Amino acid sequence: MKEIDFLALDGKSLRTFLVVLEELSVTKAAERLGVTQSAVSHTLDKLRLALGDPLFVRSGRNITATERATSLHVPVRAVLDDLKALASQRSFDPFVGELEFTIAANDFQRDLIFPSLIKELRSEGVDISFRFIPARIPSTGLLRQGHCQLMITPFPPDGPDIFQKRLFDDEDRCFFDANVRAAPESISDFMAADYIDVDFKEDGLGLKKLAGDKGFKSKITVPNFSDTAVYLKNSDMLTVQLSLMSRTHLQQFSSVAIPFGGVSLSMFMVWHKRDHIDPASQWLRKKIESRIVDITGV
Repeated sequence: MKEIDFLALDGKSLRTFLVVLEELSVTKAAERLGVTQSAVSHTLDKLRLALGDPLFVRSGRNITATERATSLHVPVRAVLDDLKALASQRSFDPFVGELEFTIAANDFQRDLIFPSLIKELRSEGVDISFRFIPARIPSTGLLRQGHCQLMITPFPPDGPDIFQKRLFDDEDRCFFDANVRAAPESISDFMAADYIDVDFKEDGLGLKKLAGDKGFKSKITVPNFSDTAVYLKNSDMLTVQLSLMSRTHLQQFSSVAIPFGGVSLSMFMVWHKRDHIDPASQWLRKKIESRIVDITGV
């Protein structure tokens, strides 16, 4: 058996391998890594020679990981985590070099926190890039498999390797277009109205989850919070959303409290243990916390 040339296994090559393994697509891996498809293919060819295995084979229009490639997922992730921990021992200066972060957040959390934060960092001269992916109802896999360094969500996934910190609490309110209709005043007004709901999937964060399934009639269901404004404008319908959405997608609409009591939700910042002591990640988390204080005043 040919001896493996372990010196040919550099960190960037291993990261490329891991992303291809997770995406099972050279095209998607290249997009995620910010490189060309030919660069990904070249790296895979080098790894195939070093490891003595094809790693990925064609299966119709897609690729399938070999048994050897699948078995390497955990040890390769461990190697990359160790390399990151080693690099984390260096001194950190946000003004030296380029910073890159992938954040998992749905459009409400993303648009509440990051536009003003990015503007602030750019004005300070920080060279930073953000890639946002939808969190939906997040799983630990997003963090464990390195799809993101941080997630912002009201439903933090649980695990011994997962850290979380509460950012803020918020309550739901009923939003409406005051140019079309009056505010609902009684429980019967609320129950008689038609609603616009947000649902990421069957068990998603929607009207029924927020308001406790009071029997609201969801006439329109959309996959993103920003979509509610499109259907609420010039309509006599209502939508129940968190009050801070008045700072983002629903700022042009009026809102009232729900007469039978609103539901409070906490928003969390969540990260994996590999990023817990990373100085760049620690710096970003502190920046986000300071931005939350500016937004909520708490």
